[in-house]
Amino acid sequence: MKKSVVIYILAGLLIVFAIFKIIRNKKESLSMTTKPVAAVLPVDGYIVRDTSVNYEFNTVGTIRAFETVDIGSEISKRLVSINFEEGSTVSEGILLFKLDDANLKAQLAKLTIQEELALQNVERSKALLAKGGISQQTYDEELTRLKTLQAEIQIIKVDLDKTEIRAPFSGKIGLRNVSKGAYVTPGLILTTLQDIHKVKVDFSVPERYAGSIREGQKVTFTIPGSPRFFDATILAIQPNVDATTRNLQIRAVAENFEQLLFSGSSVKVFLNFGRSGKTLFIPSQCLMPSLKGYSVFVIKNKIAKLNTVKTGIRTKESVQIIEGINNSDTLVMTNLLRIRPGFSVKIIKIF
Repeated sequence: MKKSVVIYILAGLLIVFAIFKIIRNKKESLSMTTKPVAAVLPVDGYIVRDTSVNYEFNTVGTIRAFETVDIGSEISKRLVSINFEEGSTVSEGILLFKLDDANLKAQLAKLTIQEELALQNVERSKALLAKGGISQQTYDEELTRLKTLQAEIQIIKVDLDKTEIRAPFSGKIGLRNVSKGAYVTPGLILTTLQDIHKVKVDFSVPERYAGSIREGQKVTFTIPGSPRFFDATILAIQPNVDATTRNLQIRAVAENFEQLLFSGSSVKVFLNFGRSGKTLFIPSQCLMPSLKGYSVFVIKNKIAKLNTVKTGIRTKESVQIIEGINNSDTLVMTNLLRIRPGFSVKIIKIF
């Protein structure tokens, strides 16, 4: 009886020991599966170094005539002659349009006769005044009548000048919008005149390039459908930056002896700012954009650290870093969508 009890007790102890061991093994297995395993992310790296680069900026601009004007009439009259061929080149002062002036000439002739009579009356009144034959008031009235007629004559002469519409400068005349015999009025555009021996090229650049732009600087540009490069010189710079676009307006001027450049055409402008002094340039692919600006991942002791940077000028493939990194720092170039601050990284290739 005692022997069987001992056997039962030993069997119970074995069962308890087996259960305890199973539970412990499960806990150890569970702890092993839940323990985080540090992942190592493979990346390419770029070593920051002082760089001297030749940088340029490209933008879109518009050609404008060097001088342009809409030709119209200052008075309402019938058009009696047109003295140019559409699309021709005209000289400054040449007569373009002639308006009917018959009634003005008739008025001028009438006033001229009245002026002669008034002049004679003034001379007689002056002699009588000297002898005391008339009062000073009478003489003044005759003199005022003469001056009034002379003023009316000047008005008629001004209106007569307005019947001759002349070219204000030398240039190329456009298409006419009226025919001989038409009744023209102020505000009606008869034709256009453009001075196109030179053209203006208007374009804008971001404000960060303001310090690199100066009057007299050379630029080049191309026009659609032509591989040829044209030269231009910066003529003027807008003194303020546009508050909406943060761009600076620039105007350049180019020769147009061959008349290949037309007002209103779009152009692609190339600005070469020359070679920069030594500064920190990094590949554009290293940048991480965000709402607050740009950041880069710097590798320190094989750990990725996120640094906010301030950018400067750009080239086709690089961007200048003004602050946020130091010379000889190693930056992450690849796997930027997967990396997070604090990740362990392994540099596969260095640039």
